[in-house]
Amino acid sequence: MEKDLEYIKTKLDNQESISSEELTDFLSKNVINNRIEEYIGDYPTFIEPVVLGKNVIIGDDVLLGPNVYIGDNCEIGDYNEISNSIIFDNVKLGEIFKLDHCIVVENSTLTFKNLDIAFSILKGKTDKKDDLEKEKLG
Repeated sequence: MEKDLEYIKTKLDNQESISSEELTDFLSKNVINNRIEEYIGDYPTFIEPVVLGKNVIIGDDVLLGPNVYIGDNCEIGDYNEISNSIIFDNVKLGEIFKLDHCIVVENSTLTFKNLDIAFSILKGKTDKKDDLEKEKLG
């Protein structure tokens, strides 16, 4: 899995496009048959397969899955729904997000409310939806 994650990170660093097929391929190869063993949060709902890294904080009424990878040291705000997506390490998401077929780049901090987006790469540090850096999956 680490090799596949590094491949995606390299493409993002080089500003190369990532197709939705590449995202789906990663998720189908790497997120199957993993167990959710450790997280901090109150009563999230998981639709497996879901992989959580270390020190993941999950807000109230969060729905994760299917096919979700969340890296280490991430914080997922209240009332979020995330499916078919990769959240890299050290990411903080605000409240009321709906992400489907998305990649959130490492060290991103998106602390605003109300985002409904699909087939996109998200990155940056902002507390305003209008300042969000995003691009469509290739």
